[in-house]
Amino acid sequence: MKKDRKNQRLQEARQHVEKTCLCIVDAIGALAKSVIKRKAELKHIHESDKLVFTRLLIHDEERLTELHHLQDSPYFAKCQIQKERSGEGDTWYFGKFSYTDLNIFSWVTPAASIRFENPGSFSFEQPSGKLEKVKLLEKDQYMIVDGKIIFLATESIDEGRTLIHQEHFSRQKIGFVLPEIVAQMEKAQDQVIRASHKGALVISGPAGSGKTTLAFHRIAYLVQSPETMEFFTSDSIIVFVQDEGTKDYFSHLLPELGIRNVQITTFAEWAMKVLGLEGVVYADRIGNGEEEKNAYEATKLAILKASQKNSYKYTKNIFNLLSEVYAPHMNDSQQALLSDQKKFMQLDRFDLTLLLDAFKSKHGELSTKRDYYLELNNGKLKKKNGRLPVRYSLVLVDEFQNYLPEQIVLMKGCKKEEGQSMLYVGDIAQQVQSGTMRDFSEINEVIADDALVALKKVYRNTKEILSFIKSLGYPVEVSNEVKDGKAVEEHVMQGKDEEIAYVKGLLKGISENMTIGVLSRHQEYLAEFEIAFKGDERVRVLDVKEAQGVEFDVVCMVGVEETTFRASDDQPEQQRILKNLLYIGLTRAMTELHILGTSKLKKFSY
Repeated sequence: MKKDRKNQRLQEARQHVEKTCLCIVDAIGALAKSVIKRKAELKHIHESDKLVFTRLLIHDEERLTELHHLQDSPYFAKCQIQKERSGEGDTWYFGKFSYTDLNIFSWVTPAASIRFENPGSFSFEQPSGKLEKVKLLEKDQYMIVDGKIIFLATESIDEGRTLIHQEHFSRQKIGFVLPEIVAQMEKAQDQVIRASHKGALVISGPAGSGKTTLAFHRIAYLVQSPETMEFFTSDSIIVFVQDEGTKDYFSHLLPELGIRNVQITTFAEWAMKVLGLEGVVYADRIGNGEEEKNAYEATKLAILKASQKNSYKYTKNIFNLLSEVYAPHMNDSQQALLSDQKKFMQLDRFDLTLLLDAFKSKHGELSTKRDYYLELNNGKLKKKNGRLPVRYSLVLVDEFQNYLPEQIVLMKGCKKEEGQSMLYVGDIAQQVQSGTMRDFSEINEVIADDALVALKKVYRNTKEILSFIKSLGYPVEVSNEVKDGKAVEEHVMQGKDEEIAYVKGLLKGISENMTIGVLSRHQEYLAEFEIAFKGDERVRVLDVKEAQGVEFDVVCMVGVEETTFRASDDQPEQQRILKNLLYIGLTRAMTELHILGTSKLKKFSY
């Protein structure tokens, strides 16, 4: 396609986007007025009718949110088609949500799969079951941000794929060409999203492979598709994440796909809610020093696995129960740690798992106290409070490799019968906890071949970062296509003050839209860093486990000592976990990597 024609196509596309955005703005204004009117009317509605009226109001508010998303990015595909039966032509647009007045259809409609097809004849099944045959004449793919076309490519029956326009997407994706991503991911994404809703689905892959994004699209499809929406209401879905940072991230990301009212929680938070515990706190690891923490975990893990064969009676005096189970198998120093747990009201993942098992054994199922409505004979609803079974249509387990098999079995026991759906997202090679799942047979889960999606990493790291990681003994491929960058820097420093000053120096040399991740193996090491960089949105201070799944332009690994990522020779399991932790920390860096501490990583092979 000649340059003049490309410019003309781009200009026409920009005009259509602008016109579409203006129409959506008008629709937002009209609906906003309607919402204000409904809210005013709600004050005067009879109590027995409020529930129905409130649901209508919620529907309008959700639609208003959808329109706001469409205003900034109205669609991402345009397909010119010809209906085989009538010969009529039409133009279909596909976006996050539908706006049928402008021929924009949701990406979850059956016809939306056409955007993954090559130009030519194509058929799809309508919700009614009728087979619709069309010819795809031309297909345009867009990326529209804030009403601006960032990327546009086209292909047709007469002409192959042609790039019309491309800008850098964002700082996270600089150096990437969308056609390459499309070629690797999109067809597989559509197949995964539309896979059978029954049974388990595994999306596996290293950081940067797109597995979490794919999982979210899977949820959005199940909630919004006419074929599955009756089984998967958003308020019957639960997502288990590793930490509060991931929870906050997911809470902001999911609504952009139309997913609202999904429960996003950590295992600890969920367990405490089910058990009705108040005044207790979750502790990641308990003990003084690595050796004591490892031994304490190993003892509890052995007791937990043995306890599966026993039946402990749950009691509200949880520390008495824990003492009854643990004490006979613990030495004096470990019993002292258990006493400290009671004193400071601390529970770890082993404790919570054991308590949930005991609760389930006593009551027959997991349940929580909550409000519910009872329909009376006269049709009115009465609000009540009681203990109801914990049931979910879909359970998503993010970073599944970091959960005890016993934890996942408890989650599986909360599935609704008609849904029977589990979604596992993670990478078995990135385990960062002891005793966690190594194989799906441990949780009595059989994964069909077509239900296992293994994604490859899309490296966003520089050649220098990957080469450094490879030099430490990791099996990393460094291809010629990987972008060049700055050399990895290792600096020996004598304390946190020097490290903080170093990070502040880096801040002065980077642009405002770049991010720095300050990472440490130990959360307690980061207290001064959190104070030093509080309020600076460019800096995120996290321990390595919290950073799993996120990336930064610049990463500073701080507090590195000779033994930080090394265990003794008689602890091969702990060394495997530490090796995984280090790999996760190093691969969070996209453009620059800085290692700070009293020892250099290059001294060792991992």
